[in-house]
Amino acid sequence: MRPINWMSLGAITAMLSLAHAADPSSDPYGLWKPFRNAIYKIHSGVVADRAPPTSKDRMLTILVDGAIAKDIFSSIGPDLPDKCSMQSGDRERAKKGIMCTYTVQLDGPKDSHYRCWIGLDLRTGNSARTISC
Repeated sequence: MRPINWMSLGAITAMLSLAHAADPSSDPYGLWKPFRNAIYKIHSGVVADRAPPTSKDRMLTILVDGAIAKDIFSSIGPDLPDKCSMQSGDRERAKKGIMCTYTVQLDGPKDSHYRCWIGLDLRTGNSARTISC
């Protein structure tokens, strides 16, 4: 085979390996989990700014709730000593670009006690806190 063919074969093998790795049926430990409880936003500044992305400021914020958020919340403890909420029993946890909350009082029957915001700076690839109180 010519060198270009070997490179093509290598690229195809790498893509198949990645596809196989993300296939839940080939996950012997059951680590891949599907989810539907997420929305995302590409913006500038923090999420509350409601500003469109710019060429110099392009952030991605993913908001998840429900069981996924509970898993993340449980994984990034401990609780923060100071929290945004004044409600007794509410809890917050954060690590770099991840901010999770546990809310005791729900606004509606479809709401979840757990919510997590995951922020990334799309220009640098670094995690970034994209929400504030």
